[in-house]
Amino acid sequence: MNETNSSKPFHLRDFRAEDIPDFVEAINLGYPEEPTTIEQMEYWESSFPSDVPRRRAVAEWQDGKTAGFATCFDPFWMVTPGAYWLELLVHPSYRRQGAGRELLVTVEPFAWQQGAQRLWSNGREDHLDGAAFAGAHGYHRIGIRFESTLDLDTFAEEPFVAAFDRIRAAGYTLTTFADERARVADADRRLYDLYDEIMVDVPFPGGAYPKTTYEQWRAWTLDSPISDTEAMFLAKQGDEWVGLTLVEIPPVGTAFTGSTGVLRAHRGRGLAMALKLHSFRFLRERGQHEVRAHNDTANPPILNLNEKLGYRRLPGWISWEKLNPSSR
Repeated sequence: MNETNSSKPFHLRDFRAEDIPDFVEAINLGYPEEPTTIEQMEYWESSFPSDVPRRRAVAEWQDGKTAGFATCFDPFWMVTPGAYWLELLVHPSYRRQGAGRELLVTVEPFAWQQGAQRLWSNGREDHLDGAAFAGAHGYHRIGIRFESTLDLDTFAEEPFVAAFDRIRAAGYTLTTFADERARVADADRRLYDLYDEIMVDVPFPGGAYPKTTYEQWRAWTLDSPISDTEAMFLAKQGDEWVGLTLVEIPPVGTAFTGSTGVLRAHRGRGLAMALKLHSFRFLRERGQHEVRAHNDTANPPILNLNEKLGYRRLPGWISWEKLNPSSR
């Protein structure tokens, strides 16, 4: 694709690997609280499944700056009811020049051509221009993922430490995946199986739930530049792994709890609380002052736990949906 129009200060073209630095700059200016790095983005590109359908476009300005980015693809990390995923971002200094609309109408049709019945996207609830843009182009809100933060410097664990005694009395122990990996031959696959069984019960807006292949999960969880097996905590009963919490410490930005969960048969026994507390101790030892989490409104147990621990709510991420025009 190579579209030019002398009446506009930009033209559209296909995404190229050399666009990554400009893409990272746009992300970090748009979302300074959750920055990324060129290394992380290059790894994401290299680990994107080659068999997943994807359509991409960028807007390049006359000054040579690539400042608009759009992609539409099958969301391979979850089971969806006939939905494709759309991402759209324009550098803050290059907005209100028509690039967002041009990019949207360029990549949207790809989803319909692939047989999708709906398009999903998301955006921060405090980005009012983005919400207005979504609404003006046929998207409606279907949910929200809350973002919350806990100040580890002021957090007092004393009201909650009884959780450790409770799980110990019930025959549970806590350990790290690093320790288990050193002694269990098939540890990597066992961690995936545990994660997969737990995540089926984690609700996403629109009736979706997390689900990915072992290879893709491994690429994100074990092999990425920010993977740290010392930051992956497990709850055990004997030799059985029954719960987990996975923490990420990126090279820039704030520590993040990616997943916390317990197998159905072991819920209601304080394991999630103990795992969370254990991870907080670890983060403090690593010099972290804050930890963040994302949770859907459809997942009240973990929302209630985070509220009990003193997490403070931040602006969330609105989930947007647009129906295939031919199915209306």
